[in-house]
Amino acid sequence: MSEMDVIRDAEERGRTDVWPLWRRVYAQGDPLPKFTPPARPAHRFDEGQPLPEEYKGLLLKMLRHEGERAGNKSFLGLMGTCLDLAEALFPTREMRLLKAEYLAEELKHAIMFHRLAVGLEHDFALRDVPYAHYAFHLPRESWADDAFFHFFVDLNGAFHARDWRESSYVPLQKMSATVERDEVGHSEMGYYFLQEICSTPRGKAQAQALLAKWYPATLDMFGRSDSPNVPKFIQWGLKSVGNAEIRQAYKAYVDRKLVALGLDLPDERARRRFL
Repeated sequence: MSEMDVIRDAEERGRTDVWPLWRRVYAQGDPLPKFTPPARPAHRFDEGQPLPEEYKGLLLKMLRHEGERAGNKSFLGLMGTCLDLAEALFPTREMRLLKAEYLAEELKHAIMFHRLAVGLEHDFALRDVPYAHYAFHLPRESWADDAFFHFFVDLNGAFHARDWRESSYVPLQKMSATVERDEVGHSEMGYYFLQEICSTPRGKAQAQALLAKWYPATLDMFGRSDSPNVPKFIQWGLKSVGNAEIRQAYKAYVDRKLVALGLDLPDERARRRFL
């Protein structure tokens, strides 16, 4: 049995009626939008091939933002914080077990991105890259805060992974479907928590109040609409769409889910830092 077979077997044994939460979403069809690449040169690079300097610089920049690497101490710290929050804030054993399953999958991603980083640049594989975006530093003071964090932030990862399906860097393209699927499931975990929270008037009122904090931060995670680097990413085949387009697709997705919870949508420009 290969190393990956062992991992797949462990994942299969961890399945329950609820976990993984991506199953019920994909059972209804493809949940995410398809991003069509524009006409551009057909670049394609695999591990071990010489990379143009600009291309490698952009790829490393992208992976620094991703953060899920075994050699990134800041990622491991974030995972520790997730465990602390589950122990302190989660109301039931079932919910805490779901969080543990989430952590197991994120550590699987850390191995995948570590292997990708090693194949790209050894020094980068061991580099600590603290999470710069303010969404990672918003206080999570309640179970509802943590639910919004996963619903929004993990879904951001799923949308970027969907875009990597067209990536010109072969190792990233190969792992994109797995990362996308898992991150959709992690977002659905947050949504599952929100459904429970919003099932009572008090919980729904709390979620509505917290939405004003999390909604602008998550829209800001896609960066500036006029970022000068985006055309370069697209030209090299590392991205298919610009920040504004992927943000709008993401917004349409989360808006439908929030309305289904009975929540009122905030002004999309209120409290924003990056437009």
